Amino acid sequence: MAKGYYWYVTRDEIREIAAIVGGDKTYSHFVHRINKEFELSDEERNSQVYVLFQEDDKGARIGFCVIGHSPAKMGVWEKTFKDEGWVDGDFSMQDPCFELMYMYVKPEARTEGTGSLLFSRAMDFAKERKVKGVYAYVSDRNNSALNFYKKMDANILQDFSEDGLSAAFLEWKL
Repeated sequence: MAKGYYWYVTRDEIREIAAIVGGDKTYSHFVHRINKEFELSDEERNSQVYVLFQEDDKGARIGFCVIGHSPAKMGVWEKTFKDEGWVDGDFSMQDPCFELMYMYVKPEARTEGTGSLLFSRAMDFAKERKVKGVYAYVSDRNNSALNFYKKMDANILQDFSEDGLSAAFLEWKL
């Protein structure tokens, strides 16, 4: 059975994330994007951001999930959802809520249920903190991530998928 744990994200954890992604060129942009997110760590939007690492039976890290609360971003998202007509006018994001920011599992561990286990741990982590909803924006060159989240019972608030790009705003009520 795979093991895992979590803590606040630091520069060392960003290096760990880079090591997990390794030579996977398809997802190397994770490291750049995560670095950019945490360059802004003094701002309120990154005040509660955590990384959950997933390990295999031998203790090697094979995946990660970055999840947290970013009040400024969630406020912008809720306003955009309403302004664009993607949700009913009486829609309001669950409060408190988290954003599922990034999730990655090494390709060789993807058929072993590691992603489902890591996702489940992320939702349990949120529930332990009395979070009522988790939101995500998924965008990828293929539809595997979006299909995975659909299997994880995501409520699709808006799907922008087209021309080989899979993109959507997602919600999970806890």
